[in-house]
Amino acid sequence: MEAVIKLLSDLVAIPSMNPMGRGRIGKEYSEQAIAEFVAEFMRKASIDVELQQVSPGRPNVIGVVSAGAQETLMLEAHLDTVFADSMLIDPFSPIIRDGKLYGRGACDTKGSVAAFLEAVVNSLKVAKSMRYNVLLLFVSDEEYRFAGAQYAVRHGLKANFGIAGEPTLLRIVRAHKGVTRWKIHTKGIAAHSAYPERGKNAIYAMAKVIDRLEHHAAALKTGHTHQLLGTPSLSVGVIEGGQAVNVVPDKCWIEIDRRTLPGETTQTVLEPIHSLLSDLEGCEMREPHLSVAGMEVAEHAPIVRGLTQAVRSICGEAIVEAAHYATDAGVYNSVGVPTVVFGPGDIAQAHTESEYIELQQLHQAVAIIERFLTS
Repeated sequence: MEAVIKLLSDLVAIPSMNPMGRGRIGKEYSEQAIAEFVAEFMRKASIDVELQQVSPGRPNVIGVVSAGAQETLMLEAHLDTVFADSMLIDPFSPIIRDGKLYGRGACDTKGSVAAFLEAVVNSLKVAKSMRYNVLLLFVSDEEYRFAGAQYAVRHGLKANFGIAGEPTLLRIVRAHKGVTRWKIHTKGIAAHSAYPERGKNAIYAMAKVIDRLEHHAAALKTGHTHQLLGTPSLSVGVIEGGQAVNVVPDKCWIEIDRRTLPGETTQTVLEPIHSLLSDLEGCEMREPHLSVAGMEVAEHAPIVRGLTQAVRSICGEAIVEAAHYATDAGVYNSVGVPTVVFGPGDIAQAHTESEYIELQQLHQAVAIIERFLTS
């Protein structure tokens, strides 16, 4: 088995599911095992490595390659995956069929992890030809809170530019939306449903909140438009309230997903909502549990130009585009590290019941990163 395929198979075989705040526990709901595997792989390649404990059992892995260059390239991807509950294949027994490798995380984003590691190891064999120092960063908790990337930034991450590995079909994403998520609670007074006038219905109160949010979401669609990303959006994705059908509910909450444009901040997102709901009694907005900025890297930035040339040399053409989803790249761009999104695999395969990656793309990704590093 070719080295990069063997590496990817080994990565997929190590469960690293994100508990997603659902209270799931056990080594399969942790990045610890896969982080230790990746760290040992780098040590064997004589790469300086450290584990960065973001939270118990949930480390980042940092590898540093010094080529004596003036600039440092960050190669980043996340180690965690979504759940594997409903998969139609054995999620952690990778199989190869028809030029595809199947398994949870093969596409999102263990394919990028394998490609980046293999490309750097191969480039070290011709170390005198390396144009950049390399920071290899493999983070925890991207699927839920982007916690690994945010921790790395808070603890001194330094690079001149970067590539965040995600399944982009080897296209270069130079702009994408951000996301802010938070909850709103309404409080009522419980009473027997035979005497609803004795209580205060928290679900009715929430209905007023939702109505105003729906109008606000519609207004966003007619407001400021980004030339690549269009307009921002807002969606109420979760609602929960009440305890029994014969009890007037005394509590209700919703969770909101607000997709942001580059330049929008948590403050500019929340201020209009506070104003919108300020006259509603018993309505409480909680602080966001997730806020990742949108990002845009200039079309002629060195990372875009250099990666475009590398992709074109391997694939014949290079596509540079924008995306509506959010990634760790938003975290790095927000602290001044121009970071694009790029990697093997198709986002349409991410989180699916039979997740896979095209092996041709995996090989091409290795070749592209090698070309970027050495020519």
